[in-house]
Amino acid sequence: MKLQVAFDCNCNTQKICDCVDLISGYMDFIEVGTPLVIEKGLSTVRELRPRYPHLKILADLKIMDGGFYEANAAFEAGADIVTALAVAEDATLMGAIEAAAKHGGEIMVDMIAHPDLPRRIGELGAMGADYICLHTAKDMQQSGKDFSAFMREMKGFVKHAKLALAGGINPGNIESYTSMEPDVIIIGEGITGAADPADAARAVREKMGAH
Repeated sequence: MKLQVAFDCNCNTQKICDCVDLISGYMDFIEVGTPLVIEKGLSTVRELRPRYPHLKILADLKIMDGGFYEANAAFEAGADIVTALAVAEDATLMGAIEAAAKHGGEIMVDMIAHPDLPRRIGELGAMGADYICLHTAKDMQQSGKDFSAFMREMKGFVKHAKLALAGGINPGNIESYTSMEPDVIIIGEGITGAADPADAARAVREKMGAH
């Protein structure tokens, strides 16, 4: 089970490095989040790549169109994993998967807002997606609803790809997610926004290690 730490809002390369330097022993993937990509482009990926050769870098592009072109640009910048949206056209997703094959990278498909997850998960597995990400939208997290039960149900449809879980996961609720034994746990503010990020990352890693 891998730990992906997401850096999204109010970030720059220096802030990311300050945090990663504290928690790198507990994490596996650095996520350059969508808000950061929108603000800074792929420059953050380029700046982080030489500094953390031992960690994978995920560029959370959430590709919706231009699959090959956009994924290719991210891989050329130094990303190991790039995200695309499940609601995109098949041709877009296949283009992103083609770019990943060209660079020896991986595609994580974000299932956020897809109306028919069981069907689409099966289709994506057949296409060759590397990861399926069950993701509770940030705007939905504020409802206070527990989405872990729904994720547990959808997990059963993931047969041919690795499973990632994201959205509102933190040290206090992580056991609801680790018990599903996903391949990747994705946490953002639950670690980066903690008073002591290293302590939060350590607590998360210990609970991940129990499964």
